[in-house]
Order: sequence, then structure tokens, then C-alpha cells
Amino acid sequence: MEFVKSILPWTGALVRRSGNLCSYLGDQLPSSWQRYLPATINLFVDPDVGEAAVSGFLQGMTEYLCGEIRRRLIRQRRFVNLGLLSENEVESFLTDRRDAQPWAIYFSRDGGLGSNQRDKHERIDSRGVIPCSSMQNHGVAWEREEDGGVRSWLATSRREGRDWDWESDIGHESAHAAFAQVPFFVQSSPQIADDILSSVDNHNRLKPIHIAQMIYLYTEIAVVAVRGECRPTATGLPVARPAELYTLLRMSAALGDSGFERAAAVCERLNGKIEVNQGDEIFEIAAPIMRLLPHLTRFTNDSEPPPLAVFADVLANAQQRSLPVAR
Repeated sequence: MEFVKSILPWTGALVRRSGNLCSYLGDQLPSSWQRYLPATINLFVDPDVGEAAVSGFLQGMTEYLCGEIRRRLIRQRRFVNLGLLSENEVESFLTDRRDAQPWAIYFSRDGGLGSNQRDKHERIDSRGVIPCSSMQNHGVAWEREEDGGVRSWLATSRREGRDWDWESDIGHESAHAAFAQVPFFVQSSPQIADDILSSVDNHNRLKPIHIAQMIYLYTEIAVVAVRGECRPTATGLPVARPAELYTLLRMSAALGDSGFERAAAVCERLNGKIEVNQGDEIFEIAAPIMRLLPHLTRFTNDSEPPPLAVFADVLANAQQRSLPVAR
């Protein structure tokens, strides 16, 4: 691993940077597994973090990713064996969009993303980072480009005063960066109530904040389905309430993607409680999401969610382009 003097993109702080972490990991992992990693992984290290700590981090990350990718491959096969996705579809989902959002890992001295923004929703600065509301050491970093657009990174650090959490900081975050990118507008929106969808009774009444929530939940469900990551919620998923999950799937079906009708029926049959590591239901729920997400990647760097008409058109087109999978 080679490091050069650099700055942290979202604060300008002096750091050491290595931009070849993907190649390094590819050399350490079994042949061909590099294709499941984010295409761009930058490691930023505070000047006073010692070499031994960095070496320990790299070793731990490599060891964890070996088991992580092996687990994903097993679950990838389940989608195919159940006839929910073709082998080409699931492989394409996991590998085709690895370059959509660079992954920036920040090894800060004390943990955290190093952000001291006075208002994380301001847009007057040229760069910044917006932490996840529930996981302040994870977020989306951004930089405004000359043409007025935004470039974003998935930003990851360890919790302040804590060691690295391989499951959360590396397993979960590497999945987001590789195949379920977190759009800039998801983080830049005001904090969204975890039951905001359940009060919507008609898809024509979906507002931008509802669309932002739907796209965020798509990315989270895709990650937990591919990883086998259960959550301590009433749904077993990164969805707080069964009514929220059911509305997500029902609204998605109503907007034109009939692939979600089966998922909504599964959710209703189980009263919204999904066992991620038991049964086939999580795969049935995730399959239409995995067909849809590639069509939403073009919105990754947008500061606002797509308008309802555009969102509905994306769902309808995703349904039309998907082919039945022979069992």
C-alpha cells in the first residue's frame, strides 16, 4: 500500500491517502472476487494514526471481506434457484454499477467523519459530509462541481472512541458502495419519520419526501437481502414498522411495477415480519427491488429525488425490461 499527502475531500483536513485499496484487496482475496468490490476505494488516514494501526485495519478488513463475499455468493445462488432472478441478472446487479459512487474510508484519530458543519442541510458551501441520522460515522460526502452539479462519495469511518465494526463499517458499507448506492438526496433531506409512508393511501399523493424514503428503503433492503443481515425491528428489516413495509411494496406495484405485487402479498401473509436468514420470503421481496435499483442509479448525485412522474416512469420501464425467469 502506498500513501500520498492529500486532503480529506469533505473538510480539507490534511491526511494520508491511498487510492489503490481495491487493487490491494483484489490481490489478497480469491481470484475474480475483486469484481464484487466497489470500483474506487480511497483510504484516508489522519497523520497521527500509526502504521501498525493501519496495517491491522487492512488485515482485519481483508479477512472480513473473505467471509463477506462468500456469504453473498451463497445468497446470490438462492435468487437463481428460486427462479426469482436469472444468473445474469443477479451477477449484473452485483457488478455492473461498482463505479457509481466511490467509497471513501476515513481512518480518523478518534473515529467519526470529522464534520463540524453548523447545519448539515445548508448548501452554501462547496463541499461537506452529511452523516446518517442513525449512524453518525457513516454518510454521504459531497463536492460541488464547476457546472453546478454534485459529486458524491459514500463516506465511512468507525464510531467515535470505538474500534472498527467489521459487520457495519465494512460489510454493510461495502455493499452499499458496490451495488446499492445511497443517493445524495436521501441524506440531504430533513430527517424522515420512520412511518412516513404508512399514511399514504394513494400513489398519486406521493410527495418528494415519500419518494426519497422509498428509494432509501430499496437500497437498505437490497443490502440486507444480499448479505443476510437481520435487524432488531418489528419487520426484521431496516423498516421500522410492518405498515411501512407493506405500503412501500404496494405503492411500488401501483406505480407500474407489477413485480412488487408478489412481494406485497408475501409481506401481508407474514404480517410484515421477515426472517432474513430463514425461508424464501426475503428473496421474494428483494427480487423486484434488485431489478429496479439499476434504473435509479442515475439519480445518485442529485440533491432532490426524482419527480413523481419520472419515478413512476422508471418503475414502469424497469418492469417492461425485465424478463420472466424460467424455473
